[in-house]
Amino acid sequence: MHINILKCLGFSRLGPVSIAGNLITCAFLSLGAVASATAAHPAEREAAPSGWFKIIKLDEHTYAISEPKYWQENVSYLLIGTRRALLFDTGPGVYGIRAVVRDLTQLPLVVVPSHLHFDHVGDVEEFDDVRLLDTPALRAQVRNGRFVEPAPQHMLRNEKQFVVRGWIKDGQTLNLGKRKVRIVSTPGHTPDSVSVIDDGAKRVFTGDLVNRIVTLCDVPGSDAAQMARSLNRLLALAPAADRAYEAHSEKPLERSELEQLATGIAKIAAGAATPSAMCLGGIPMRRYDIGPFAVVLPVTDGKTLAPLGSVTETLDWQGGECVAPSQPH
Repeated sequence: MHINILKCLGFSRLGPVSIAGNLITCAFLSLGAVASATAAHPAEREAAPSGWFKIIKLDEHTYAISEPKYWQENVSYLLIGTRRALLFDTGPGVYGIRAVVRDLTQLPLVVVPSHLHFDHVGDVEEFDDVRLLDTPALRAQVRNGRFVEPAPQHMLRNEKQFVVRGWIKDGQTLNLGKRKVRIVSTPGHTPDSVSVIDDGAKRVFTGDLVNRIVTLCDVPGSDAAQMARSLNRLLALAPAADRAYEAHSEKPLERSELEQLATGIAKIAAGAATPSAMCLGGIPMRRYDIGPFAVVLPVTDGKTLAPLGSVTETLDWQGGECVAPSQPH
């Protein structure tokens, strides 16, 4: 953004004194325009170290953007049409993903987070068109034009604020230009979780609904029964989809694995599965194994995983048993 100084001055109609006065005014206007542009699009972030981002081409118009050097190994997804592109998640924000996306497409971007944990909305405020699932609960979190998520929703000990440009109805179709995708509500991991159905490519993108390494049903708002229902609904809504691309593994889940998880998680919710004890973040948890997949629930309802102190604080997914603190003598 810039200001045409000659136009601002009205140069041809002013004498030297008027020009000098107007020049000062124009300079302030120009600085204001620059400041406004900077606020809308922050200065480029520090460049990521070599290998931080890994680009995986799923087809000519679809990319997985992996962060294999981050401790959670997040994977975001870019779906490109002829008129605009959809970015599903923005990663943890240790390094900015915006420049990586812009290397892949210059089309207008719609950003939809799979859910609102810190590792999926990192630097989301750098994007102009962020959209969330249209629910009364989420709309109620808008204050003074900004969406405000508290620590338990963000899963960091600080709240997160950003501008939401649009609200997406459950099942709504986004037309990207010769490519249509559907956004569907899939609660379970969190109440606000969504998945993307890409019918044309026979794929679904599922965020953290279920994960290959460990599925967390132990964060605020998690619900195993909802998780099982969401999996079955997704399978029914996308009968042609043969793969699910999740948010923490470069290897997608096969349809048969989604079916296996849906059945197993339904048994967990019904109390028909046997857990083993584990500790995560210092909190006693129940670990259920569904074939090769681990699903973690809290031992005590409401005693969920606490927000972390920073994006780089880590958890041991293998856990083990919680050790009671020693008693003073």
